[in-house]
Amino acid sequence: MIYKFIDLLGTFTIENPHRYNLYFPLTNSRGTLLNAVSPNLAGDIKRDDDHFLSIPASIEDVRNNLLCRREFFLKLNKEVIRLSRPCNDTLECGLLYQKIFKSVKSLSVEILNFVPYDLDVEVMTVTITNKGKNALEITPTSFLALFGRSERNLRDHRHVTSLLNYIELDKYGIRLKPTVVFDERGSRVNETTYFVYGYEGAGIAPLGQFPTLDYFLGDSDILAPDAVEKNIKPVNKKINSFDGKEACGALRFRTKKIKAQESLRYTLVMGIANDTREIKKTFAQLDNPDKVERKLKETKEYWRDSLADLTFDFKDKNYNNWVLWVKLQPTLRKLFGCSFLPHFDYGKGGRGWRDLWQDALSLLLTENGKAKDAIINNFKGVRIDGSNATIIANDGTFISDRNKISRVWMDHGVWPYLTLRYYIQKSADLSILLKEVGYFKDHQLARAKLIDREFKQEDYLLRKAGGAIYEGSILEHLLLQTLVQFFNVGEHNIIRLENADWNDGLDLAPQRGESVTFSCMYAHNLKDICAILAKLEEKYEKVTLLKEIALLLDSQSCPINYNNAQEKQKRLDEYFEKTKALSGEKIAFSIAAIINDLSKKAQSLTDWIREKEWLPEGFFNGYYDNLGRRVEGKINGVIRMNLASQVFAIMSGVADEKQVRQIWVNANKNLRDKKSGGFRLNTDFGFVYLELGRAFGFIYGDKENGAYFNHMDVMFANALYKRNFINEGYDVLNSIYAMAKAKRAAIAPGIPEYFNDAGRGLYSYLTGSASWYTYTLFDEAIGIKFSFADIVLQPKLTEKNFKSAVIEVAFSFLGKDIQVSFIKEGNGSGRLKVKKVILEEKTIQPQSGLGYIIKKEELSAFAAKKIAITVILAER
Repeated sequence: MIYKFIDLLGTFTIENPHRYNLYFPLTNSRGTLLNAVSPNLAGDIKRDDDHFLSIPASIEDVRNNLLCRREFFLKLNKEVIRLSRPCNDTLECGLLYQKIFKSVKSLSVEILNFVPYDLDVEVMTVTITNKGKNALEITPTSFLALFGRSERNLRDHRHVTSLLNYIELDKYGIRLKPTVVFDERGSRVNETTYFVYGYEGAGIAPLGQFPTLDYFLGDSDILAPDAVEKNIKPVNKKINSFDGKEACGALRFRTKKIKAQESLRYTLVMGIANDTREIKKTFAQLDNPDKVERKLKETKEYWRDSLADLTFDFKDKNYNNWVLWVKLQPTLRKLFGCSFLPHFDYGKGGRGWRDLWQDALSLLLTENGKAKDAIINNFKGVRIDGSNATIIANDGTFISDRNKISRVWMDHGVWPYLTLRYYIQKSADLSILLKEVGYFKDHQLARAKLIDREFKQEDYLLRKAGGAIYEGSILEHLLLQTLVQFFNVGEHNIIRLENADWNDGLDLAPQRGESVTFSCMYAHNLKDICAILAKLEEKYEKVTLLKEIALLLDSQSCPINYNNAQEKQKRLDEYFEKTKALSGEKIAFSIAAIINDLSKKAQSLTDWIREKEWLPEGFFNGYYDNLGRRVEGKINGVIRMNLASQVFAIMSGVADEKQVRQIWVNANKNLRDKKSGGFRLNTDFGFVYLELGRAFGFIYGDKENGAYFNHMDVMFANALYKRNFINEGYDVLNSIYAMAKAKRAAIAPGIPEYFNDAGRGLYSYLTGSASWYTYTLFDEAIGIKFSFADIVLQPKLTEKNFKSAVIEVAFSFLGKDIQVSFIKEGNGSGRLKVKKVILEEKTIQPQSGLGYIIKKEELSAFAAKKIAITVILAER
């Protein structure tokens, strides 16, 4: 690994970090400031896609664009020093701050950057200590190029939008408030102010400012700006000629002689606000070093406390700390979405539909109290045709598509159930199924097959024919997402690929493409929902649903032949036609009848896939392309195999035990890298496969074409554990950690989106693999499960999991703080089995085939808040 942990709180250091092109996220508790900072002080400061304080920075800008840096110049005698340049640097990062330590000449420099957890500013402090024997004269100047507008203006009317800049000078810094937000569709008055304030020592204002790039750079450039090289005099009062130009927050501090062993400190406060009053109120909380140190301490405590609801202790300092950063990642994605960090330059804010539900799996562990409202709100994004809006904004509203493209992803109906099931199993809250919420309505109809050109609604709410808002139960939403897809098949009687599935790169087969991969998961959900419904049936005999759903619950009144793709398509078209103008009429459905119908559909789809898609090569075909051709198998002498095709066949239960074993052998043979131990997303097909997707245009070994894609790898581990292939599950899960900590990964702790062919980790911090890793570690490997609010212990730990004789897990549940200690007896080398489970002082007896169950009533009966569970493990 390139980093070294220096405590048990996730704090790490990296020597000479400039070698690795790293960046680090900085944000507050609400995600109202979304920053990136690198060891060379590059990155950007922004609120959202339309409000950038500094120049937007993509990954190459981090390394190469000097205008994207938070620069600090020192004129030392006659020499100009840029503190962003590497000079024997040591990087320190923690929750959530960055420090750089460097030695420049005889000066020791410490640079701190952090975003206070409760403020919309980034704080930067520069502490300079003279380690030499003689006094030195220094003239400090800070610099930040101000952007003050939307990222699109980087290449869209950049100069024109600079003409809108209006600059205000303050005793402590500069405020930039453009007069207008430029938009050719309709410009509007700007209400946002961008600012950089600063002080030296205990709060002494700067000597003056250089408010524009022209004034700061003069006839030179950022490498040797005239303001520094020629010691240009700063200004401290407004000059009208500064308006209408590219602005910068450049502050000149007083020339000082720094004595031997003396330290000088400079503080910058950089942020975005609605008005000057808000700026002054914020600055007042940070206007001396003591306040800054106090706010830094509070920020560290906030992020540490946010992760305290679930802790792991494997008695391994490196792994414990690494898992801490993995646990943080779903929270970072909740705040950043899939945007606003240097690699993630394709997003515009908000989270994708899939991200929303998968992140909730781990958030249900770490922020359980917030889960119910979020889940209920998320279901409002479902359309009546079973598809959904693809983006949810930070305010909880839905957006049809971030790029305004009419399209649907065929896997989106899978994820809500998996998350809802986990919530119900943990809480026993079946009432959520009957909670009524609205549906999303926009211009797309019949899963984007049709477009309503007359659609003009502004609230995007589904209405009945008479105009009243229609609401249905969450159960109704869930059934529609699953049932519609059962009928939405292609010519091979497999669910249509539409515009892509989990693999966004399979986007070029919308007409004839089919996804066996996620047909497996729809079969799984059809079957699994029945268990939840059976529990609901203990309280209710019937549920009220939209009348038109009867067309899709067909087995009771108007059955069709499930082996006939044309009959399925015709039935789905009938449903789409009936729901174009919604009556809103509801009728009662017997829960028993629904269970019977779903069970038949699940069995039919499972049998079909087992019969038609298992290949003689010993693995499943996962796709049909846009010419209707089978994608996987041995074709023209070349093995084509996709990992996702196997993962969901295993996870869903479609693959039987013998097939799982054959898949494991072939995955090791065809997809596993012998050097790294990681599993690739696919074999090398050897050509640009434009009848399937853009993914095959990427060079092999990167992104969705043969990279070590961690999201799929961790789901592979989850699927293997779920099917009781314990050693294999551990092997895959451990391969992710091994690749992440390898020196060639060249990343800070955590799980990146993927590793490329060279083993380099790319797209850090905002990947769904972190959610699934936390979930798999807790639910499968450690084996702490929930069944309608009872704890079920089914550990799948092996000797390899133990660094000592004990693993400890602590989590909050039912208002109690639960600590589970797994104690290993003996020193064997194989799989372990449970020998005894002790709840406080009571021995828990196993229940055949179910593991060790601790009833919620037993937990609630304890007066104490803290409850200890001990699990004794011995070799099988």
